[in-house]
Amino acid sequence: MPDILEKYVLAIDLGTSAAKVALVSLQGEVCCWESQSVPLHVLPGGGAEQDPDEWWRAILTLAKRLLGKGLVRVEDIVAVCPNTQGAGTVPIDRDGNCVGNAIIWLDTRGAEWNARLLNGPIRLQGFDVFKLSRWIRITGGLPARTGKDFIGHVLFLKNERPEVYRQAHKLLEVDGYIDYRLSGRLIATPDTMGMSWLTDNRNPNRIVYHEGLIAAAGIERDKLPEIVRCIDVLGPLRPEVARELGLRPEVKVVAGAFDLPATAIGSGAVDDYAAHLSVSTSAFLTVHVPFKKTDLFNMIASLPSAIPGRYIVMGEQEAAGVHLTFLRDNLLFPEDALSTGPAPQDYYPALNEAAAQAPPGSHGLIYTPWIHGERAPVEDPWVRGGLHNLSLSTTRADWIRAIMEGVAFNVRWMLEPIERFCGRKLDPIVIAGGGANSALWCQIQADVLGRTIRQTKDPIQTAARGAAYMAAVGLGAMQFADIQAHVQMQADYHPDPSNRKVYDEMFAEFVNIYKQNKSIYARLNRSRDHRS
Repeated sequence: MPDILEKYVLAIDLGTSAAKVALVSLQGEVCCWESQSVPLHVLPGGGAEQDPDEWWRAILTLAKRLLGKGLVRVEDIVAVCPNTQGAGTVPIDRDGNCVGNAIIWLDTRGAEWNARLLNGPIRLQGFDVFKLSRWIRITGGLPARTGKDFIGHVLFLKNERPEVYRQAHKLLEVDGYIDYRLSGRLIATPDTMGMSWLTDNRNPNRIVYHEGLIAAAGIERDKLPEIVRCIDVLGPLRPEVARELGLRPEVKVVAGAFDLPATAIGSGAVDDYAAHLSVSTSAFLTVHVPFKKTDLFNMIASLPSAIPGRYIVMGEQEAAGVHLTFLRDNLLFPEDALSTGPAPQDYYPALNEAAAQAPPGSHGLIYTPWIHGERAPVEDPWVRGGLHNLSLSTTRADWIRAIMEGVAFNVRWMLEPIERFCGRKLDPIVIAGGGANSALWCQIQADVLGRTIRQTKDPIQTAARGAAYMAAVGLGAMQFADIQAHVQMQADYHPDPSNRKVYDEMFAEFVNIYKQNKSIYARLNRSRDHRS
């Protein structure tokens, strides 16, 4: 057993803004990694698509570049395992070719069709009470009003892109598509399909399609792939992929998961009530729980985890680290006549250094981070972001720090109903993702949340570690209970009591800004095509 733990996994981490490939030992040590951006196509009417072929080309390029460094012997690489963005839909034909772009988790074009699916004469929270009761009883959740889920995407294709739907032999989730390119198997995993709202999630050891819900949605059953466990070995690499990468033909493909539960595993938050916060393009808070229940009013539910037989609670806010990218590309370094030049390569450290010059509370400036609507703790596609309490004395440092604080305020807004759902205080919280590289942002999270924040080693590679751990369990090299002992932490951040008053006051106003203005956002955006 110790010998196999010295072997390596080629871990694929496919996010929305970038693809990453890493070589990670089965015990979670990241040897090296490569990254490359992937294009996002934002379309009128709420469309958000990516080209699956661009994903695959990026993965091959990165893998060959990584393996070409020769830092790990080829014979020591025993598995390939992906984790990817979730809630996406890839239509492929019988030959395995894509018949359209991938519709990703940001896409809202299925909202109308989800609304029609759940409409009825007697409604609660906008849903027919009988349909709502059935869906929640079986799945734990229900199709999103925003349309940002697999079922919304599929219904959009069926009703508005019928030629694509007709040509599709299978409708795959993102991780399922990467698994197909690696192994030739057409599969889905319980964590992704559990959020399709087409599976029976009442027994976490047996996540299966529910024929009644599939029929109610009007989706053809044979277009849905087989469900396998996240730790299942799908078989060896396709011969042509092994040859192109220079890997041994017997290297195993382990199914993997989507990024939220994979990152939770990589952070070591695998025990019940162990909390994990990821701050990357979006931000999400996860915690494993030993029960299945649903909080409809806060849109929180126990859903299938990447760990077989377990449930996980996930709260996701739509935008986190992307705010700093937005600031860079649209205000600080736009590609137009007003630009002062190209953005520096190290702009994140520069923004972090600037934010550190502002005091806690950013001189009263509040940033609301809802630039693409919000998912949690309120599901509102019409809400939008903004700077509040701006004055002539506001500095750039105030602005940048307010962005970091605004993301933390929204996390605190999510944390409160999740702790009620769990019936306990979640402390400490392990932090990961690119945003966790910032000591300042970690401290801001600790101060705003009033919780100890534990920073993982190499936080940007937490999802890749999660893929390696899933491969290790799938290959029989360890158990999930062993993972926590292998995860290394690099720092703990404790709440500063002197900042509590200012953050409590500003958080209350942050929530008030939403409550007082949500009807204005709806009027401004419901009648206009602002979703793009």
